[in-house]
Formats: sequence, C-alpha cells, structure tokens
Amino acid sequence: MSFDLFVWHEPEPITPAIAETKLRRWHEGESGVFRANPAVPAMFAALLDRFPPGTEVWSGDPSPSDTVLHLSVVWSRAGEVGAAVVALAREHGLICYEPQTHLLNPNAAGHVAAFTLTSADGPDVPDPTSKRIDERIGHLGLDNHFLVLERSDGWFVQVGYGPAAGTEPGRYALEYREGTPKEHYRTETPDRTEATRLLTEFLAGADTYKRRHTWRPLL
Repeated sequence: MSFDLFVWHEPEPITPAIAETKLRRWHEGESGVFRANPAVPAMFAALLDRFPPGTEVWSGDPSPSDTVLHLSVVWSRAGEVGAAVVALAREHGLICYEPQTHLLNPNAAGHVAAFTLTSADGPDVPDPTSKRIDERIGHLGLDNHFLVLERSDGWFVQVGYGPAAGTEPGRYALEYREGTPKEHYRTETPDRTEATRLLTEFLAGADTYKRRHTWRPLL
C-alpha cells in the first residue's frame, strides 16, 4: 500500500475539487493541464537530496518533471516524507495535493486558510470539513491526545484526551480561547459527541458550546 502525493504550481489558490479535476484530466491524457514551472524541478532535486531514489521510502522511484510530480511513498514512511514534501512545496511556492483524503496543503501563495486543524499525530488540515473533524476525533488516543481548530485570527478551540491532556482515561478536556490568555476556558466531558460538537460549532461560527457547559478560566 502506498501514500501518493502530487505537486505542481498554481498562480492562484484553488480548491481540492479543482485539484481533483485537474488530476483526473491529466490521468486521462489531456495535454496542457499543468504548466511548466522552474520551481517544480528545483523542488524535485531538493527532495531527492533528502530521500534518494532506490531508498526504502519510495514504493516507486519518482520521475523528474517540470510540470507535475507524482510521489508514491511506502505507507510506513508516509508521515515523515509527507511532512517533508509539504514543507518543500511551501518553500518553493508550489501546492501539494493528497488524493486519498482530498487534502490540499499548502495551497498557492497568498492563500490563508480560514481554519486549520492540528493534531499531535498527523498533518495539519487547512479548512477541514465537519466530517474530517469527526474522523480525527475518532483517532484520538494515548499517543494522539489533542486536536486544535484555530481560526485565522488566532482564536481556537481544543479537544484533549486522557491523562496526557490532564484528564482521566476515557474523558475529553474541552477548551476555548478568545484572543488573550485571560479568555482561555476549560471543561471536561466523557461524551465524544460533545467533543466533536465543540469543534464543528466553532467551525460554523456558532458559540452555543459556551452555554451548554460549565467552563472554568485557566488563569
């Protein structure tokens, strides 16, 4: 099983749906879907300096291109290599698309995600859907003990799980912060649904979670 990533240049920010459509057209053999850009081979060279062809990270050695890179990584090294690819793509002004989860990160230069989902174990997810949030809540555990959903203005909500988050096994620590440390609050719940609702309501611009729980300030 492999983990596939595609990297190319876009002059303007695009959506995951547009990225998926462009890749489908490219796979079908349509010409001119991706335009050549010198940043693509430059990134390819930098990536191979770190992960040379023939090493165990590749399920198939990547081919050079000046338009689009198809990178197929062995599943056991997906986290390490995926993070490196995203970082290099950002450094070279390219976008990186992961078709398995329809994740576009980074996007074209100038794009600022309205929300970013961060976890203890896994790549950051820009502009996550409610479904993606619920999936990531389901993956919380002893080794992956928190999820943070941060808005572009710095306000955030957070879900922690178990002792690593300062609560009992099987319980969730819920937090929200509105700007300054003095506006940072916490509560706890055993209910996974409530953990999910905190993040999805914040994503939707609602603040009903404030009235549904008893919160205590952290300062």
